[in-house]
Amino acid sequence: MQEEVAPGGPRPLIWPWLVVLLLLVAALIAGVWLASRDTRPRVPDVVGQGTSSAVREVRGQGYVPNVQTRSSAGAEVGKVLSQDPEGGSRLDHGKRVTLVAARGDVSSGVPNVVGLPVDQAFVRLQSAGLKGRTKKVASTRPPDVVIAQTPAAETRAKKGSVVLLTLSKGSGRPVAVPRVVGLTDAVATAKLTALGFRVRVARIASTKPKGLVLSQEPAQGTKAAPGSVAGLNVSDGPTTTTTTTTTGTSTTPLTRGPSVPKVVGMGQAEAFARLERAGFRVDSFPVASSRPRGLVVRQRPAAGARAAPRSVVRISVSLGPGARPFRVVPDVSGMTETAAKRVLVLVGFTVRALLPADDVTSGGDVVVDQKPSAGARVRAGSQVAIYLGTPQ
Repeated sequence: MQEEVAPGGPRPLIWPWLVVLLLLVAALIAGVWLASRDTRPRVPDVVGQGTSSAVREVRGQGYVPNVQTRSSAGAEVGKVLSQDPEGGSRLDHGKRVTLVAARGDVSSGVPNVVGLPVDQAFVRLQSAGLKGRTKKVASTRPPDVVIAQTPAAETRAKKGSVVLLTLSKGSGRPVAVPRVVGLTDAVATAKLTALGFRVRVARIASTKPKGLVLSQEPAQGTKAAPGSVAGLNVSDGPTTTTTTTTTGTSTTPLTRGPSVPKVVGMGQAEAFARLERAGFRVDSFPVASSRPRGLVVRQRPAAGARAAPRSVVRISVSLGPGARPFRVVPDVSGMTETAAKRVLVLVGFTVRALLPADDVTSGGDVVVDQKPSAGARVRAGSQVAIYLGTPQ
């Protein structure tokens, strides 16, 4: 008898393929579930904000802002053009967020710096986005005074291009320093400048009339070379209070100003905010210390001392142990002193405000220059000097 064989052969097994399909679906579901469980914080979206507010928001969310600049025709200077990572991206705290801000027009008008001391000439060129290079020639003019420039004033030049400054060598013979104590700062400056000296002014609280020279260095009669610095302590005037009596109104000098709050032990940004709320200006200086980086370890005047309103309180800020990371210096030109300091402190630098050398009449509160320059990479905690004046 013959055995019958079913047509078509044995049936294929289906269940192994079903198992593989089920495993793939399970993996896909698990991946979607894990993605939905990502609890990392999101980067804030700061595109379109000003640099200072963007830096503050990024830092406030726990990230390290890295500010860069680029030219952008038609964009408002200081506005954030882009960021990396983009707003809304997931990113662990402590990571770097790069902000690219607008730097403004790519060309600039060349300012007139002939007749200015070289330091002040450099400040004006840098505030216009230009660089300076010097050469010296024999001249009867005081040393280090600009006697010619190329390109000429009021021409247009590409930002970042070089202006050649021709400086006077001066005679170099020492001259006697005249007495200027008791003169006004304007008269004293004119007198010293005519002899070839460079003048630096420090304004201090005093019961003497505002603008009066209280002391000088070098002293009267000292021999000094033209081009050297003459320092003047000038009265910032008394702080007064007005009292009304039956016989009229009188103004009495106050011998005590507001009390300086204690900021030792605070972080630098918090110390700046507290001192500014109390009516003081603040300069910060880096110091080697084993205390945590950014912590205030000293202050002058000390806590509780009385000082004139708007006088400067100096704070020493710890550089901390270990290697310090590099930071990119943001562009703070055109900002007020307070705004510029806040941006630089938030990025992680110490900061000091100065008048341009030889500029004793400037009452400006706008940053016209900075050192190191914007875009430089320097160690965290390093001091950035900002120069205040009035934009030309």
